Formats: sequence, structure tokens, C-alpha cells
Amino acid sequence: MYTYITYGSSFFLDKIKRKYSKRQILSFYNEDNAYLYEETDDKSMFSAPQSFTNVINDGKLLEKPTLLLYFIVKEARQEVFDTKPFPLEKLNDYEGYQAFRLLRPKRGETYVATFQFDRKSQIDDFRKSSFFRENFSKEALSMYQSEDIMANIYYSKYLYVEKPEGLTEAED
Repeated sequence: MYTYITYGSSFFLDKIKRKYSKRQILSFYNEDNAYLYEETDDKSMFSAPQSFTNVINDGKLLEKPTLLLYFIVKEARQEVFDTKPFPLEKLNDYEGYQAFRLLRPKRGETYVATFQFDRKSQIDDFRKSSFFRENFSKEALSMYQSEDIMANIYYSKYLYVEKPEGLTEAED
């Protein structure tokens, strides 16, 4: 299974989603962009997607508040990280938990952990949890990253189902 993520103007991405309506494409937004997220065994129909291999699939992704956590796993540690046992059964203990994906890049070293909950406030609470701290905090991931601190990436994006007021509808 593969995951493809692309982003851009809502006007353009909404047209893509309509054109490929038979595919299971999820739409998300944040304050800057619209996002399309597709899981498939097929090739991507996006022209320049972020492309990943799904390492872990837990739950069913829907159009609900989602956290994308981007982080580096250096190439020499990817196999070890990909086989790390995560206590996935504990995720169901968190209120509003919907789905989790661990995504390995098809090229490069930037992984994505996708967490989905019913509400953003539940994602915020989850980020304070022992599960997150022990498995996905910057400190927990440091053993898989480069010794060169400047080469390490660790950032997150919140994605929402509703289009923010500031996100333009017009074609860019």
C-alpha cells in the first residue's frame, strides 16, 4: 500500500478530486493550503506527490482532524525503525482516536506519522501522552536520526476538514 500527498490551492485540488471521483481521495485544509491524501496500491494520479510506502496501517482514515508529523530517519537506521514494535493497542485508549499510519518515503529519509482523531483538541491531548512522548517525540526519534543536528527535520502540520476562511477559492 502506498500513500500520496499533494498540496496547493483549493481551487485546483478540488478539480483533481472531482476528476478522479472514483478513487478514495481525502481532502484536508490548513491555514495555508489544501491537501489531497490518497492510499492505494495503484500509481498516483498527482503530478508531483509526496510518495510513501505504508509501514503501519491502524484504523480507517476518514476526513477528520489529522496530524502529519514529519521526521528524519537516517538511511542506515530505516530497517530498524520500520520493524520497531509500537504498542498500537494502546491507541484505542485515547478518546477520539481514529487512525494511525507510519509512512516511509519512497525516496529520501523524511518519514511521516499520520494521526487522526475526531477533534483537534484530542490530537493536542494525545501529543502530551506517554505513547506520543515515548515513540514520536523529538527525543524518542533522536536515536534514528543523523548525528548532524542541522540535518534533522521534525515538524508537524494540522489538517482540517473545513476550509479556513482565509484560504482562497480563486485560481492562483
